[in-house]
Amino acid sequence: MQVSGKGIGATCSAVMGSEGIGAFWKGIAFAYGREMSYTSIKLGAYAPVRDALGAGKDAPFYLKFLAGAITGGVGSVVGNPFDVMKTLAQTNSGESVPLTRLVGKMYEDQ
Repeated sequence: MQVSGKGIGATCSAVMGSEGIGAFWKGIAFAYGREMSYTSIKLGAYAPVRDALGAGKDAPFYLKFLAGAITGGVGSVVGNPFDVMKTLAQTNSGESVPLTRLVGKMYEDQ
């Protein structure tokens, strides 16, 4: 959908009229998948990585920062395909597209 320049109300009305109420939740499952994978890796792996680096309570800040950067980076890499699928689902006008078709399209295009 292109921006009409007529404001958010007109844009929402146009989307609602052409695609229905479900258009506002396109891609929500992929957004949840991204958040669950990214957050669980980022938070769940921080302590083991921090301990592996030896960044205990009295360790310098840069070691703790490095542990956070590593776990955040890995979480981003794992969550990125969900982000791409969410964008594909949201930019598809008309009916919802099944997961298998979105994954196939992402594999072909990327």
